Amino acid sequence: MSASPPRPSWSLDSLRLPKLVESDARGPAVEAALRASARKLWADSSIALPHAPWQAELGTLLAGVQREGQLVRGLEAIESALARQAHGLSLVDARANQERGARVSRLMLVGNDGSERFYRQVERLVTSQAPRVLAVRLDADSAQLGQVVPEAHGVLRALMIEHKASVSRVLLALFG
Repeated sequence: MSASPPRPSWSLDSLRLPKLVESDARGPAVEAALRASARKLWADSSIALPHAPWQAELGTLLAGVQREGQLVRGLEAIESALARQAHGLSLVDARANQERGARVSRLMLVGNDGSERFYRQVERLVTSQAPRVLAVRLDADSAQLGQVVPEAHGVLRALMIEHKASVSRVLLALFG
């Protein structure tokens, strides 16, 4: 069994956005806004993530993504989904015997009321799943995120959008 290739480290500077964002007229503005809004995820974080304000239209957009079945709720569920997807991608890569393009295809949205432990786990997920995962820290708490997905009982600090068209719509809404 051959060793898997090293994972690229996550960096906002080397980020390749979905083609739908890059080809949109607002694409350059989205890239610039992502970089301009970047801040450390937590005090000793090794990465800087984009930050975005909470907007009512974002809630409406996320509710639509939820109805389409493309929204994963909660950090544990996100971690499981990413692990399954990574396994599937490794099988496809092994059969294809060629390297896939490395673009953002998953968007994780995290609230602003998590603990340091929570943000360390977010950082670990983002860096281990590079470059296909982009995380954005929202100026929203778990109650605001929970309103988007009312059937998610309890605290909801993280959501992940799984389809690149939906990822593109949300990125354009947040930063376009």
